[in-house]
Amino acid sequence: MILTWYIFRQTLSNVLISSLVFVGIIWLSQSFKTIKLIINKGAGLLEFFILSAYSLPSWLLIALPFGTFAGCMISYLKLQNDKEIIVMKSAGINPLNLSKPAFFISILVSVILLIISHFIMPKTYKNFKILQNDIRNSSESLIIKDNVFIDLNKFQTIYINNLYENNQLEEIFIQDRSDPNFLVEFFAKKGNLNFESNIMLSMQNGTRISTDSKGKSTILSFKSYDIEIKQESDKKTSSRVIEYNEYNFFELLKKSKTAKEKKGKLLAEAHSRNTIAFMPLVFCLIVMVVILKDNYSRFFSIYRKTIGIGFLVLFQSLVLIIKNNVHSNINFLPLMYIFPILILITCFFIIYNKKKYDIFYYLTNKVNK
Repeated sequence: MILTWYIFRQTLSNVLISSLVFVGIIWLSQSFKTIKLIINKGAGLLEFFILSAYSLPSWLLIALPFGTFAGCMISYLKLQNDKEIIVMKSAGINPLNLSKPAFFISILVSVILLIISHFIMPKTYKNFKILQNDIRNSSESLIIKDNVFIDLNKFQTIYINNLYENNQLEEIFIQDRSDPNFLVEFFAKKGNLNFESNIMLSMQNGTRISTDSKGKSTILSFKSYDIEIKQESDKKTSSRVIEYNEYNFFELLKKSKTAKEKKGKLLAEAHSRNTIAFMPLVFCLIVMVVILKDNYSRFFSIYRKTIGIGFLVLFQSLVLIIKNNVHSNINFLPLMYIFPILILITCFFIIYNKKKYDIFYYLTNKVNK
């Protein structure tokens, strides 16, 4: 019991740290789009963190299985390199008992994944898409940047070479297409924005060019000119496509009965909410097979890591292939459950069986011959 708790504690801490690292990597990779959206639409830092919080359950569905793999690999390789596994086996502890702490952790992670995928993720992802859509389609303030052409509305476009504090502008170009008979363009050296009842752009020392439909232009110079920035009075929120992640398991099954053309995709997505629970279990047992069977030389440590990661990539690739095949042919649906269960049974058999399966030693002898 003490030994089990010792391995459990080490493995759990490594799984948590590894999962946090994966979450951080995913957050960094996904945050660029969110930051761009926040900057372009003038939203605040609070909205960025709210969007990140809504995305967290979706990230955990990816980070937790791989964090379990990495945490188990780190813990058991350390035990192997410190010769602790040899001592434990010499004391009569078989590989199945040695793998119990990691397997308990993977069961815990699997339960967490089921809760997230069935209950938490559909709600948070829906909130994420709603908030994202609201930010995209609404902005309470006028956002102007220098050295960028910006559409103020569907009739006015502005370009500013320099933007200073207190809404002071320098080298301004603005195009006004509100009159269907005339295209009006303004060039000014300086100007400023006035936010009162309406947004007014006051320009100094500039030129107004008015071009009619025949291409005839009228050029006027001015010392001062005011133009109203016309904002959309009725901002409509565009309709958005509801994504599969916003539905729970039973909603996906219900929709699959009515949307026959998307039946395979809906069923694959629904049942992937269940099969994702197999991932930590399979990843954990892959580590156990690779490390606990059977050679303990440090020379083979790198090969064990490589083989373990190779099995991980192969398994994940086959899972994705099966899921994609279900999209077009629902007859492949049972394979989404059968394949990971077969892998689990095979790994358990290899760990439990006392027969040696030292592929590293076998391959080395083949090379030497």
